[in-house]
Amino acid sequence: MLLEIKNLWGGYGSRDVVKGITCQADAGEVLCVLGPNGCGKTTLFRLLLGMISQSKGEIYLDGKAAGGLPPRKRARLAAYIPQNHTPVFAYTVLELVVMGRASHFSAVGAPRKKDRELAMEALEKLGAAHLADKPYSSLSGGQRQLALIARAICQSAKILIMDEPAANLDYANRQLLMDVALELAGKDYCIVMSTHSPENPFSVGHKVLMMKEGRLAAFGVPEEVITPKSLEDIYGIPMDVVSVKDRCGTKRTICLPVKAAGPEGRDEAAVSFDRREKEAHHD
Repeated sequence: MLLEIKNLWGGYGSRDVVKGITCQADAGEVLCVLGPNGCGKTTLFRLLLGMISQSKGEIYLDGKAAGGLPPRKRARLAAYIPQNHTPVFAYTVLELVVMGRASHFSAVGAPRKKDRELAMEALEKLGAAHLADKPYSSLSGGQRQLALIARAICQSAKILIMDEPAANLDYANRQLLMDVALELAGKDYCIVMSTHSPENPFSVGHKVLMMKEGRLAAFGVPEEVITPKSLEDIYGIPMDVVSVKDRCGTKRTICLPVKAAGPEGRDEAAVSFDRREKEAHHD
């Protein structure tokens, strides 16, 4: 098992944000992490990457207890792909991707020919070799995500952690990114990806972790755990899970807010939103 999380607790200072999370994912799988803003998704990823310390529980990366691993060894097991990255200097895409090899040479060492070759191979895996000499700052949002994924691949890590990678992308690039995630899983990577779209796990996820207020709300295969009840539980609004077929006959699953009229002729979601806003201001 490439990733095992057992009763994990952790956060900032004496305050635990993640509270008792247990789940696992293996090579060839995409684990989608689903939940509202503030539920602890990013904190969970920081715990996995060793950016903050856990207070209880265990994290195993490729069978190794992560708590005792030095940063360089941990970086060779799990790589991070942020949703946004703005470099300070005008690096080319190839230079940016080579930075993924940093855990493989010393702080005062320079990239070797082999490092550059591996960087090009990573770009080729993603069909992005043509971007190698372009300034990273000149790329589109989708192209930047490909470059960041290539950098993560270059670390030689088999666990790729993506924190809401599609958050700032247009619809076409979001779909491209989902296709890339599936392709990487097909090459025996373990992909851990947070998302704000509850239908994404149906199209790319082998497993889904649903979180609410830092706790595990549900874990399992999407078809079993993403239900109208579980969605309403974590998002606080009534939702339906609907299956349709596209023009090619492929089954698609969509998650929709319910639009039944409320007592004053307004939809239930709007009434629920107003109620939560009033409660927040009252607190």
